Amino acid sequence: MRILVCPHQMGMGGSQLNAIELAAKVRDLGHEVTIYAPEGTLVAMVKDLGIGYERAPEDGNNRAWRAGLNRVIEQYRIDLVHAYEWGPSLAASFSAGIRNSTPVVASVMSMKVPEFLPRHVPIIVGTPALASVQAWAHRTAFLLEPPVDMEANRTLDAAAARQELGIAEHELVVSIVSMLSTDLEKLQGILSAMALVDRLAAEYPVRLLIAGDGEGKAQVQSRAESINALHQRTVIDVRGFLQDPRLAYAAADIVLGMGTSAIKGLAHSKALIVQGEAGYWQMLSEENAEEFLSNGWFGYEGRGVADLDDALVKLLNDAALRRRMGLFGRELVESRYNLERSANELTKIYFDLLAHRNHSSRSSRARSLLRSAIEVSRFRSSMKSGAPTEREKWSHSGVEL
Repeated sequence: MRILVCPHQMGMGGSQLNAIELAAKVRDLGHEVTIYAPEGTLVAMVKDLGIGYERAPEDGNNRAWRAGLNRVIEQYRIDLVHAYEWGPSLAASFSAGIRNSTPVVASVMSMKVPEFLPRHVPIIVGTPALASVQAWAHRTAFLLEPPVDMEANRTLDAAAARQELGIAEHELVVSIVSMLSTDLEKLQGILSAMALVDRLAAEYPVRLLIAGDGEGKAQVQSRAESINALHQRTVIDVRGFLQDPRLAYAAADIVLGMGTSAIKGLAHSKALIVQGEAGYWQMLSEENAEEFLSNGWFGYEGRGVADLDDALVKLLNDAALRRRMGLFGRELVESRYNLERSANELTKIYFDLLAHRNHSSRSSRARSLLRSAIEVSRFRSSMKSGAPTEREKWSHSGVEL
């Protein structure tokens, strides 16, 4: 097969890392894979892996993006387009799906599937709960949970990682690997964690290590400098973008995160506190593991810093609990999110889609696209008059507003 993979952006983030890692493994299974995406930090990773890369226009330039997509499809004689997130999925549906009649499949790795996606386009979702919802809605939906390279994401020498990062042996390290953006309230959660660690630093030798970049970087850096000056030591360690974020996981005693970042923390055998929206923080335990496996490594609504305080203090005070939860998390990830298995499952999905490429009629596809165009127009109108944070959240998924 000749597959074209279209991530929505190439900055550091879970969705696009998944896209690249799966593309490499599908290529290793004997298929031709090309990535069509804007310039960004992760392009270097694509080239290092030896995957073909075609540069797409920057986010928001849909007409140029669609023209470039059609050019690449014809140049490489692409059999199937795999678009990640809402923006590329929409653009591919209204270009490749019409002009070239090339099958399109959309991966939606967020917590919900937007109503405006064309109904005839098959989707891939990341949680059993979301797959069940889509099945009830009579959509063609496949489950492919976020994959993790279990060999690459393994802590072999935590002491060496700490030494490389300049962290003392006695320090208790809490790591966050995340985009510093308001998308899914990531930035708000990070700022809350910083405020809590500021208070706990008077009692514990704790260091909050933050690896990531984004529009909130300056705010995080400024607040970190104030906190560190107050304590006269590095309490908040802002690293920005790390070419190899595995160092941040390996050096940690505890990981805070959501989605793929949370799963990678578990792969490194670290105790995990899951971050969500509206003040959600929850420590992974044997009792709540099934809930996360079903609904995803995320949550909604909680007591905010109070919940994080309870979970973090419990782990800071109990090294044995940290070790036990780290081992439990590693076993959980090995049994569920193995990259090799995921690549094989994805290849089966591709073959299945190609075998049923003419399953829907031309008229039903036309109705689906018309409905989608109307819904997108309504959505854009509502977003332009809505809250700035909502507009930003959707723009992070490549949706032109």
